[in-house]
Amino acid sequence: MPTQKGLLDFDLRLSKEGDRYFAKVSQSPAGESEKVQINIQFGAEPLEALRRRLADAVTRGPNPRAFPPSKEERILREFGDQIFRAVFRDAFAVAMKFEASLGMVRQRSDELEGLRVKLHADSPELAILPWEFMFDNAMGNDDAYLCLRNRSPLVRFLDVEGPPTKLPVDGPLRILGMVSNPGVTGWPKLDVEAERERIETALKGVPKGSVDFKWVPGGSTDDLFDIMQEGPWHIFHFIGHGGVDEYVSGDEGEQSTRGYVVMQDGLGQAVKVDGSSLGVMLQGDGSLQLAVLNCCEGARGAISSAGASLVSWGMPMVVAMQFPMSNGSSADFAGKFYRSLVSGQSIEHAITVTRQFMRTKTSLEWGVPVLFSRSGSSVLFHVEPAPSPVEAEGGPAVAPPAAPTVNLRAREELRRLFS
Repeated sequence: MPTQKGLLDFDLRLSKEGDRYFAKVSQSPAGESEKVQINIQFGAEPLEALRRRLADAVTRGPNPRAFPPSKEERILREFGDQIFRAVFRDAFAVAMKFEASLGMVRQRSDELEGLRVKLHADSPELAILPWEFMFDNAMGNDDAYLCLRNRSPLVRFLDVEGPPTKLPVDGPLRILGMVSNPGVTGWPKLDVEAERERIETALKGVPKGSVDFKWVPGGSTDDLFDIMQEGPWHIFHFIGHGGVDEYVSGDEGEQSTRGYVVMQDGLGQAVKVDGSSLGVMLQGDGSLQLAVLNCCEGARGAISSAGASLVSWGMPMVVAMQFPMSNGSSADFAGKFYRSLVSGQSIEHAITVTRQFMRTKTSLEWGVPVLFSRSGSSVLFHVEPAPSPVEAEGGPAVAPPAAPTVNLRAREELRRLFS
């Protein structure tokens, strides 16, 4: 079995000063860059209006995938090309470091998986944009989307003080799933059974005892809090609704946002749970490494979203959705992501493979998932299949071991990362 390859980091910081935007490479295999101004111009359209227009293009785009590119995909490609060109082409200091870093990764392809682009968007108005659709128009094919390339996964990286709490996962990998689907006016009806089935099907091929998957027996906050005490849990997967509230804060009357997921109270009625409150519920014994929020707009607003708030609260990694996703795509995402993850792939590679799989079925929904992080890449678990019984010549069958074997390379990698 091949050795798990690593990732090098390309730390890109985007900021705003006055009415000007800047980019700086703070760390990369090729070194730092100076801070340079970038030209991001979308005419008179406010960025929030632009985000809504792009969201409409994603949700109204053809499903399954269309060729030639639909009107909706052309809208996303035009946007993606503009932001890619502004940062990775026209900003010469950044572009030079990016190309040099990719070249260094290619030279070490036998030991490196790729270049992880860690995007720090310090400006909220930049953070709300769907950077996952960055498109290099000069290439003119599917590989032009940065997030569809194996060698350049994109992570929304958050600056959080203090190291995250991290523990080794010695197996079995324990995944806690939760469905909360109260009757909520204004949200689309969810096909939760399809997603549940895809997750369970994806894990059926894993040797018994290697992965422990359990559903929360209810959709209330009390149900979640109680079962968290039965940990350790390593992954939390939420299926339900989410959104963003806008409100006025501070003496200056500033507009602020707060992301949330929808759960149930003791009477089965809908209740909004923001990212910080969800973090408190998920604290458990501190073993949770990844949360997957498969709900509408769990990543909307980026910095203030439910997904980002969970990372700021202390979760090492979170996958959340920046736009609504169709039921079929949600199920496809869940099934392929977990099948990739339990095979020993890094979270970054697993989500890239999942995007590529979704791209074969839908034009644009592959760009909906957002990966938030405050930690390095990690292999959570790698399952070693138990050998089949072998009939020895003239002798009895050789039985497989009673329990699956944890991949030692994955365990060593986890101890290195989580020590």
